[in-house]
Amino acid sequence: MKTIIAPTDFSNVSLNAVNYAADLAAAINAELILVNVVQIPVTVSELPLTEFEYDEMTEEAEQELAVITNQLYLRTKNKIKIHSKMVVGSVGHELEEICKRRKPFAVVMGTKGAGAAERFFIGSNTIFAVNKLEYPVLVVPQNATFKGVRKILLAFDLKETVPAKPIEFLKQWLQIFKGRLDVINVVDSGRIKPGTLPAEIALQDLLPEFQPAFHYINGEDVEDGVYRFVEENHPNLLVIIPREHGIFSGLFHKSKSKPFILHPHIPVLAVSE
Repeated sequence: MKTIIAPTDFSNVSLNAVNYAADLAAAINAELILVNVVQIPVTVSELPLTEFEYDEMTEEAEQELAVITNQLYLRTKNKIKIHSKMVVGSVGHELEEICKRRKPFAVVMGTKGAGAAERFFIGSNTIFAVNKLEYPVLVVPQNATFKGVRKILLAFDLKETVPAKPIEFLKQWLQIFKGRLDVINVVDSGRIKPGTLPAEIALQDLLPEFQPAFHYINGEDVEDGVYRFVEENHPNLLVIIPREHGIFSGLFHKSKSKPFILHPHIPVLAVSE
């Protein structure tokens, strides 16, 4: 049975992502693991938490997880197994550890912080998950709802080599949802002749049963090109492969002031190499 991990800090944004994760789990008959990471705050006085304060924080988290679990059983009509886990530590480390143990089909995350407190889903945690976790990270926009995954768009620089591991994950999604695959490459006008790049040929060879359609979008701004294609063609899911360098690095790299991964129009699946 496949596993979906949904971290939550109980904010509205993260709860929407949890609902999305539950609906996804029900659609593919996967188990759902809810995770809340209690991060011990560093006080100005640097005094450690008292035992009472620590117990209060963890008990509150356990109670909220129990409430959400019951709500999700009602939402999914008891179709899926749901487990909840409260841990104390750092978000990044704890997600890495649970992913090592459970090898998830996806880690589903929201995109914003919880108001002024910014307890969990600030950009740094989403960027960390996208760049560091070895398993697919599904970033869910605020207020997005699960409506199936029939049209999948892969944003990929076809001048780069095709990594095997991300394509295997992508193939799983295509097989499960019987999806159609479009591949978009944003290029400067006139620089590339479609059908001649090794990466295009490699993707056709690796995914022959899905007959991917390739689209070359002229333009210097990769993010703008992807946005325009999404708005005109309405895919259900955008897939990106995070890389340190290359023209698509700006879609997820922390150096951008407003990274695409934090402000997507549709759910974005980041599949690392």
